Amino acid sequence: MKSLEKAFSPFSLRGKEIKNRFIRSAVNDHLGNPDGTVSDAEIELYDTLGHGDIGVIITGHMSVCPDLQYRADIVQLSIGDDSKIERLKKIADKIHEYSSLAIAQISMAGPKGLNPFDFNDLSTEEMTEIGNWFVEAAVRARKAGFDGVQIHIAHWYLLQAVVNVDLNHRTDKYGGSIENLIRLPREIVEAIRSRCGNDFIIMVKLNAHNTLNAVDDYDILIQYVDILKKAGVDLAEISGADFARKDRNAKLYYLDAIEVLRNRFPDFPLSLVGGISDKESISKTLEKADFVSLGRALLTQPDFIDMLKTGVTEKSRCLHCNKCFEIFATKYKRCVFGPVLPKLEETFS
Repeated sequence: MKSLEKAFSPFSLRGKEIKNRFIRSAVNDHLGNPDGTVSDAEIELYDTLGHGDIGVIITGHMSVCPDLQYRADIVQLSIGDDSKIERLKKIADKIHEYSSLAIAQISMAGPKGLNPFDFNDLSTEEMTEIGNWFVEAAVRARKAGFDGVQIHIAHWYLLQAVVNVDLNHRTDKYGGSIENLIRLPREIVEAIRSRCGNDFIIMVKLNAHNTLNAVDDYDILIQYVDILKKAGVDLAEISGADFARKDRNAKLYYLDAIEVLRNRFPDFPLSLVGGISDKESISKTLEKADFVSLGRALLTQPDFIDMLKTGVTEKSRCLHCNKCFEIFATKYKRCVFGPVLPKLEETFS
């Protein structure tokens, strides 16, 4: 197979055809309004991404909590009540204009929120209530026209903390055994499948490692994927908690995890994100995974996929400098290469 032949081949998921194997991985754009609604700047962002020939576009994370005070930041989008549906529909509609699949990433900040809390202190009933927030968020995403949701179980947000064996000290049904640690995400998936139907796509984003030492724990990841797959998940995107600390010359950060999962689940759709920024790393990813997820490469060059397809370039200009995690609030840019975004300046100046 030619180097990028698979990358530009179609794939079917829940009866929906995806035009190629590229996924825009969820990236926090910081462009939302303080009331949790979608801004015009965000619609422009998805219009720009839509021009880039991306098979699946996953939104930045949306808070499932009805209370805006528990978001990840002051402009994180909310999907926590029905009043948000009308503006969210504009994102889904814009993505669909370009024949891309629209996936809403749903999340609960928890320990990384504006008002951080330890889930170990919550009652069983409060944990179940959070699960219900995720389910209701998925129902709203469907009403807004999204093709599916991605449940955020990575990057130290609430659900990732729950499934981390070193962080979960609960003694009720949401703690202890591996089955209990993954119980809340499993319940969420099962309920979404029941409420949203068989044509609704459910993805999960998982950390490659689910212990603090991040060594020799792939057996946990295998068990989590197995349980979530049986619950109704259609695709797992593999990331990691340490992606922002990787050496700037590192590539394919979590390919080992993909290889382990592919050997265990030969037919289950997988995608890899992290350290993928050129033709070679894309090709290597697709030897094991079904999709390539791109974050920073599309942040700096939304047309990167088109440039690959037409042979204009074989490598992203991304420096892996990780300045994108800070300059949005200081330079009002999402990348060192620019441009300055008026909405960021309005929010953070």
